[in-house]
Amino acid sequence: MHRFMNALSPAAVAAALMLGPPVAHAQQPPLKMTLFGQPSVNNDSIWMALAKGFYKQEGLDVTYRLFPSGTTAFQSFQSGQGDIVMTGDLPSVQYFFRVKGDYRTIAAIERDSKGYVAVAGKAIKTPQDLLGKTIATRVGSTGSWFISEYLTKNHIDPKTVKVINLDTQVLPAALCGGQIAAFFIWQPVGSRTLEICPDKAHYLSDATGYVQGYLVAGARPEWLATPQGRDIAIRWLRATIKGRDVAAKDFKDVAAYAAANLGLSEQATRDQWDTNKRPIAIDNIYYSDFCSLSRWAQGAKATDAKIDFAKLTWPDGLRAINPRLVDPPPPPC
Repeated sequence: MHRFMNALSPAAVAAALMLGPPVAHAQQPPLKMTLFGQPSVNNDSIWMALAKGFYKQEGLDVTYRLFPSGTTAFQSFQSGQGDIVMTGDLPSVQYFFRVKGDYRTIAAIERDSKGYVAVAGKAIKTPQDLLGKTIATRVGSTGSWFISEYLTKNHIDPKTVKVINLDTQVLPAALCGGQIAAFFIWQPVGSRTLEICPDKAHYLSDATGYVQGYLVAGARPEWLATPQGRDIAIRWLRATIKGRDVAAKDFKDVAAYAAANLGLSEQATRDQWDTNKRPIAIDNIYYSDFCSLSRWAQGAKATDAKIDFAKLTWPDGLRAINPRLVDPPPPPC
């Protein structure tokens, strides 16, 4: 500072002293957003982005609200609450049609088959043992697709099995108490059930060979079309990708978050963490799986139209981060 002052004229030195030290620019306030999620380990990319401060680093102030399922989350989302909502595959497609296109998938966050399980009473040993029995899922979720594919591929007439709707938190008690013979749902509901009544329940199957279930992130197109909405979505995706990179290799931190925030045992967390696949992309595997879902949904009257990915998805955010995260969409299917 002394050498710098010596190089200035007396008038300049006086002016500099009067102005004082340079004033730092005021930091921009964080952008507020509300995220809807579920207490399932397939959200671990989000958990780690929260735990490691990646959303804050991106200038986001995230309010994280949990719902028992994506189907339940959509009930609040449709009322105008929330900015980004995490849901399963079938709920996202059904919601898209129900609200006449007022929804866009912005990324496939997680997908797998082994994380979706059929848990049954000990008396149910084969698919045929379900004949005449009552089984449960969160109707309208990926569990509905899983049940349909499981029964059909095992040559069981769906009309011979009674399917009832139960929220995820009710399923373990219903099975352990004998009110239902089995349920089809995602982890960690199965793990929790076996911890509660290991003498009464067992795994009948996972979804391998039947369905590949998804966790997708979605938002409203009107919000995404605004400069701030677009900016928030891109920042959120970038931070979630960083969270994914931690979650994929750091089980201890994922288990610690699950225990502290959800009361999950280490084994229940491990059961799903081991099966998680975390693309955070809109890729050809996503298109193929959702075309399979669409064909089933149309045949089952769960939807009444083909999926047009040019309308269902918003690839702009992922493209802004890395164009290789987005594959060209196929024709409507």
